[in-house]
Amino acid sequence: MGAFRADRRIVAERLTEMVGYRAGLAIAETDILDCLQRRGYAHLYPPGETGVRMRSEAFEIMNRCVADSFVQPGALQAMRPIQYLLRDRLHDKELVWQALGFIDAVLEQVPPHQLESLDVLQERGAQLLVTSMEVHAHATRALLRDTARSLHGDVLADAVDLVFREEDFKNASDPWKRWVRTVEWNDVLDLADLFTSDSATASYGRFFDQRFVTYLASRYEDLAAIHWRKFEALVAEYFHRAGFEVELGPGRNDNGVDIRVWESGTAGGGQSPPLMIVQCKRERRKISKVVVKALAADVAWEHARTGMLVATVDWSPGAREVVRTRSYPVQEVNGEAVRSWLKAMQSSDTGLWLPQ
Repeated sequence: MGAFRADRRIVAERLTEMVGYRAGLAIAETDILDCLQRRGYAHLYPPGETGVRMRSEAFEIMNRCVADSFVQPGALQAMRPIQYLLRDRLHDKELVWQALGFIDAVLEQVPPHQLESLDVLQERGAQLLVTSMEVHAHATRALLRDTARSLHGDVLADAVDLVFREEDFKNASDPWKRWVRTVEWNDVLDLADLFTSDSATASYGRFFDQRFVTYLASRYEDLAAIHWRKFEALVAEYFHRAGFEVELGPGRNDNGVDIRVWESGTAGGGQSPPLMIVQCKRERRKISKVVVKALAADVAWEHARTGMLVATVDWSPGAREVVRTRSYPVQEVNGEAVRSWLKAMQSSDTGLWLPQ
């Protein structure tokens, strides 16, 4: 690929436009610089230069870095050849070669007896010089999966299906192809609001906007820096999407109860005792036993069945010990658990959030 002369302002506009269209987020040039810095590509966009000479592959990397942070986590990794992506997922090099060899053999209409030998398929796949597979029609994919299952069972059929899903992701991440977005966003959300605004309303979600979910799933290290009210909204959003009735407190003067949760249909307008009360802590130090004891007292006062302390850090040993010795009905949700929540909320096929 060749090189071209690019105006720095136009490059920044191109990247921010892509994020605005695909993710519905308004970002600044400083956000672009930050994501490039984090991934070790700051040299591609040197500060202080109005015009930059840029190779097309460098521009692709910049696009993928920005997409990885704000649009589609994994977009940068998707530059790798398909066989390496499959190895990361399957942890079985032989199965990767078998799946690739099987697809190639069927499409090339090799003799049936060759399809029946995994050794032959593995050898064929290992000899392929592929960086990506073609995007095949749904009918062709269904035929390949069914044939693989009939000849070699579910393991190979699932591996073949994974080839198609990885290839779909590679194509969706390709900045040289037409921009693809999963939602026709009705507005553009300012990323800065995640860190500065105390609003607990959302255009795409009830308490916490899906676009912030996507961002934090990729940039989890920023979770501790978001506005404390946004952290409460994120936790409330998780329980709302899981099918519970949720009451998010006022944020201030809430007597220590950030969120009340009921089983669906049991809230009674907030008059019934909650199933659970939730305390949210966006902290940097471990949770002390004083915090846990206060939550246990609130659980008893509210006549709730249990309490949950959701924090960006772990509990201290003393906090865990006091819960164990006094049998407090209090659960710990630490930063790693919150990270798994974000991953679950990120995907529309989990049932937690579906585009309208």
